[in-house]
Amino acid sequence: MTIVGIVSRPNISKQGRSNTMVLDDMRKAVIEFGAVPISILPPQNIEYFDKKLDEIPPLTDKEKQILEEQINLCDGIIMPGGTVMHEYDKYVCEYCNKKNIPILGICMGMQIMCNYNNDNKNIKIEDGIDRSEMFNHDLTINKDSILYNIIGKENITVNSFHKYKVSNSGSYKVSATNKDVIEAVEKDGKFNIGLQWHPERSLEDENSRNIFKKFISSCENN
Repeated sequence: MTIVGIVSRPNISKQGRSNTMVLDDMRKAVIEFGAVPISILPPQNIEYFDKKLDEIPPLTDKEKQILEEQINLCDGIIMPGGTVMHEYDKYVCEYCNKKNIPILGICMGMQIMCNYNNDNKNIKIEDGIDRSEMFNHDLTINKDSILYNIIGKENITVNSFHKYKVSNSGSYKVSATNKDVIEAVEKDGKFNIGLQWHPERSLEDENSRNIFKKFISSCENN
């Protein structure tokens, strides 16, 4: 069976207990396309949710190894959305790039891909845009891109929840935009694509399905 690791996010329960989570939309999307989802857990023995980023110590070599051991169980990795970008997120992206492991980044996952080797310096707040509820907007896909080869369309409509954007794509190539907002990035390889929108929340859409099909297919051949 094809195994897809989903990077889990620090959370806190209604009872005030720290936990890590993977949203059901992502878990079910992996199952929908024939793969087995597992969770990639944070490696540090701390409660992430109660700490500011500058209070969290850098990853040790042992903690990096914990992440590597988890990733090595997988045929591909999904980096989902979230609200806080941790060092372990960046290391997951770094390791996948180094080992040419298929990776799909979604929302903050895409932002991590653009920032995993440059200290978050290109994350910007989208002033004046309310992202509290989903809305749809159009975007333009670069015809000279892997994403275009997957979707086969230059203009599509996508959902959107994010309140942050990247001002540049780091080591990635921009493959889709909405006005001045980078909406998708990519690198050559087995599958190395980041999306600012959420295809896992719109699996009735052909474009979303094609993205997941191609990602899972790349994982199967990893």
